[in-house]
Amino acid sequence: MSAQTTTGSETVWSLQQCVDHAVKNNLQIIQSGLSVEQAAIDVNQSRANQLPTVNGSASHGFNNGFFLDPVRNQIQNTQIWSGNVGVNSSVNLFSGLQTHNTIKRNRLEYQASQLDQQKVKNDVTLNVVTAYMNVLLNQEILKTNQERLTLTQSQLERTEKLFRAGSVPESNVLDLNAQIASDELNIINAQNNIELAELRLIQLLNLTNANPANFSIVVPEIPNPDQSVIGFNAEDVYATASDRMPEILRTRLRIQSATRNIEIARGAYYPSLSLVGSVSTRYSSGNSLISFGNTTVGRPIGFIDPAMSQELILYSPQQNEVKYPYFDQLQDNVGQFIGINLNVPIFNGFRVRNNVQLSKIGLRNAEISSDIAKNELKQTIAQAYTDAVGAQKRFVAARKQLEAFEQAYKNAEIRLNNGLINNVDFNVARNNLVKAQSDIIQAKYDYTFKLKILDFYQGKTITL
Repeated sequence: MSAQTTTGSETVWSLQQCVDHAVKNNLQIIQSGLSVEQAAIDVNQSRANQLPTVNGSASHGFNNGFFLDPVRNQIQNTQIWSGNVGVNSSVNLFSGLQTHNTIKRNRLEYQASQLDQQKVKNDVTLNVVTAYMNVLLNQEILKTNQERLTLTQSQLERTEKLFRAGSVPESNVLDLNAQIASDELNIINAQNNIELAELRLIQLLNLTNANPANFSIVVPEIPNPDQSVIGFNAEDVYATASDRMPEILRTRLRIQSATRNIEIARGAYYPSLSLVGSVSTRYSSGNSLISFGNTTVGRPIGFIDPAMSQELILYSPQQNEVKYPYFDQLQDNVGQFIGINLNVPIFNGFRVRNNVQLSKIGLRNAEISSDIAKNELKQTIAQAYTDAVGAQKRFVAARKQLEAFEQAYKNAEIRLNNGLINNVDFNVARNNLVKAQSDIIQAKYDYTFKLKILDFYQGKTITL
């Protein structure tokens, strides 16, 4: 059913429209969607962790005094500019299958976060249905109170005629005037309750520009609870719900996730192996070229003394030093490295062992949370089923009671008009009728709401 626009900006909302709009716009649902997005990013990152890491670095600085020239590998006492540029990379070859298990764990957490969001949607849906039913309930109570006021006003008119004829005392008129004031107060209270229920529904729908003055709902015909037995039992509902409700399914995923956490923690017992490589080059303003006459032959002639670990420069009497250009140095000083890093855990303060134990506790906690969720679902369904059966029985009894009190009220009204009873006795009959009317309304809506909850847990669409 589409929304029906009435006068002004007022829109009449059906239950299905309310549910659909809340699922798309409720703030709690939107917030839960952010957790799903975060979980998706965690999955992508865990996959990306399998790729090589590549990082670049560069430095440029000024040295004054004694220092080790990074290019010539000489201890010097001078002032020079120096720098280096490099790129390094690393690939994880093996780490106890931690990366593999992390990917699987994050996938499970992503699926669980989607079920978390579905649980929020379900809760919001039930809250919308509750608020919608509360509006209908209070509207029916308001209608009953208005009818009651009409009856009291009619009774007052007849009593005033009888009083003017001298058939009844003035106290009867005064009591009915007081009763009218009480009926009007009940109407005001019912109207306030309708507005509060509508405000709650507006909040759930996240309608920023709506208020009870321009908001209304479709009023469906809600059938009275029949006398037939409900065609299912609580165990059947639970069997269906346990295979589809997100609060149960997500606990199963988190048990699997906790199992993966144990495998991740155990992976730290194993050695880790990685492939590493780098390319780098250096520059120093203290570096120079050697020139013999008009011929430049390259860097100063020298070698690394393996005993002294420094470069020894061998100069020729005919040689002269000239400036070594920056980019020429970077090109001539390029070096490459490739190797394998092996890390073998020997002792780390029992950190790995304790992490494994903590992961096992996490698994046990996930299993207990699963049992708690099952018990809560079973209790909710059993309570709803018991309430529905009880409300059905109460409605049947209340309907019989209402018929009896309606007849008693009519008899009391006739006797009051004939002066056979006083206002006290008449008010007893009236109050009994009021209570019976309230009981039958409460039983009707309680039965309808609980039955809709049971339908919801069975995967049926909630309709009125």
